[in-house]
Amino acid sequence: MKKALLICLTTFVLSFHAGAQVFNHLSLGVGMGVDGIGMEVALPIGSFVDVRAGYSINPGLIGVRLLEVPVPEHPGYAAGGNVNVPLTLRLGNNSGRLLFNFYPIPKADFHITAGVFLGSPRFLRGTLNNMPEDYNTVGLDVDGYLVKAHSGTMEAALCASGIGSEIFAVKPYVGLGYGRAVKEDKRISWSVDLGVQYQGKASLRANGEGLTGRIKQVPISASELEALGKMEQYLAYTSFWPTLQFHLYVRLF
Repeated sequence: MKKALLICLTTFVLSFHAGAQVFNHLSLGVGMGVDGIGMEVALPIGSFVDVRAGYSINPGLIGVRLLEVPVPEHPGYAAGGNVNVPLTLRLGNNSGRLLFNFYPIPKADFHITAGVFLGSPRFLRGTLNNMPEDYNTVGLDVDGYLVKAHSGTMEAALCASGIGSEIFAVKPYVGLGYGRAVKEDKRISWSVDLGVQYQGKASLRANGEGLTGRIKQVPISASELEALGKMEQYLAYTSFWPTLQFHLYVRLF
């Protein structure tokens, strides 16, 4: 992260030293990708760098349904019998971003991208359906907070904070791409990028209600929900989250 910031600062200084024009154009972009649909603004820093800032939301319209996920028949009693319930996973990351495109070859569209994604730690939404009746009434006690199902449906989320905190994620990003966010000789331009976000260790979280009525997102461990025990072996693979983006830009001036 420090190296990326140092490269950005060095490039900025060299652009001024070379007499290059800085922030002399502005592009507005719309895009879609793994991080959802969103908008960006982009400005050039000389001839070799574009800076991009934007925000994306992911409504989770597309999901993958996994069948026969085992959960304890009675909440908090993993030693008892299990029932198999369907689990649906959907992309669910809403985030801002500050990215720098570096163009190492003059006049070429190939670029290297470095920066950060900022915002919600959530990156996947999970829905457990057909939960046993006890989850609607008794619920699951997690550190004094009651996690309950509603009409047999329990909502949860896979969360990771990168180098941020539990409530605000900071995820460093590096990637490769083709295209330019700002083209001096064209009004319309496009860009496609493929890279990875560093997310760190992921956890399964759900909203729980405390004795005072306070709602808090609490982590669910393998001892509290047996289904997580089978998921934990896969969570390590999400430390580096692949990110594919496509953007279409209009140069405003």
